[in-house]
Amino acid sequence: MSKRLRLFLSEYILSMGAYWVCTGFIIAKLTDYFQLPLGVSNLLTSLSSTFLILQPVGGMLYARMRRKRRYLLSLNVIWRLSIVLVFFAVLLPRTSGAVLFCLLLLAMQAAQQICSPAYEAWHVQAAESEHCATFYTTREVLFMLLYTIVMAAVQILISVSEHAGTLRNGFIAAGIIEGVLLVTSLVLLPRLTPPDENAGSQPASLRAMLGVLGDRNHTQVICGNALWSFANVFVGGLFSIYAVRVLKVDFIQLMIWGTVGNLLRMVFAPVFARIAARIGWKNCLADIFFVYAALAVLLYFSTPENAFWIVPVYLSFSSLPVSGISIGTLELRIATSPAELRSVYFSAYSLISGLASLIGTSLCSALLGMLETGALPLKIQDLFLIGLVLIALPYLTFRRLPVDLH
Repeated sequence: MSKRLRLFLSEYILSMGAYWVCTGFIIAKLTDYFQLPLGVSNLLTSLSSTFLILQPVGGMLYARMRRKRRYLLSLNVIWRLSIVLVFFAVLLPRTSGAVLFCLLLLAMQAAQQICSPAYEAWHVQAAESEHCATFYTTREVLFMLLYTIVMAAVQILISVSEHAGTLRNGFIAAGIIEGVLLVTSLVLLPRLTPPDENAGSQPASLRAMLGVLGDRNHTQVICGNALWSFANVFVGGLFSIYAVRVLKVDFIQLMIWGTVGNLLRMVFAPVFARIAARIGWKNCLADIFFVYAALAVLLYFSTPENAFWIVPVYLSFSSLPVSGISIGTLELRIATSPAELRSVYFSAYSLISGLASLIGTSLCSALLGMLETGALPLKIQDLFLIGLVLIALPYLTFRRLPVDLH
């Protein structure tokens, strides 16, 4: 791999490692610190998926930008600095801090999602120009390695500070770690090879978007991922709030078993690539959903009493197939989209996936609100059964893809 691609890899793993730390359990813990309602907490922890609907806006803007490099640099600076400020919102009183926390989180996710199509297309362009077949697998492995280390450090700091009665200090320390990663990534960002100024010049109009949906192969990949996004709201998406706010799982336990799961994800990234080389990505992706179905059943039977052993099993195995889905869907998206329209294709993909996640999250949050007030005579575990039923939809969609990629 050339020095140029190694710069792309370094910048990506630093920035995206920091980004994904500021999601899931950490956001759930911040909502607990600010004492936000369960429904609101669920919405905030799901922003990384629901705000995918903003990516078409980014695709449209990028297609019309003459100075594409400046556009990419500006938005990346905004979302990376916002992440650091999210953690430092705890320095304010609880009420004003909660408001600032919500606003900063919304701003961070909005800026990140708007620039995401162009940012991803930039990396794809760099990899394709050098015909590097191992770029995405290598990127996934290195990203998971850094993310695992940083996530473990942040969770330990938060757990130790909480037990010492100084939870706020744990969030401040986490903000400092995030700041180091993101400032370093911003130093590398201007050194990357500038994007092709002619790339993405095709207007991302309504007509262009409808043209994407008229492409049967790509549309079926879109539908498969959208159905998965909807189903996962009631499994993985719900688990973050469920573990922190309901099961009251200690962050040390989350750190230990989350690290195990992340290491498995890192190890299995090349394993899934080898499996897909034999049976094809569509079959590999479809089979992955059997794992999630089993995990949904496991969570249905979870209680605060048996969480000590159920949470480790869930965290160890839920991260494992994510690498397969991440790499597989990206490979299929690239294979079924023309290079000159990639930004538009990626935007259409994100729009449908984001809408599916937004609808699912809104429904799940409404149900959580009704459960919290006693208006719905069910247990929160019953929502995992909804996820179990919904998982059948992406399974069938990927299994029936008209094209495959080995």
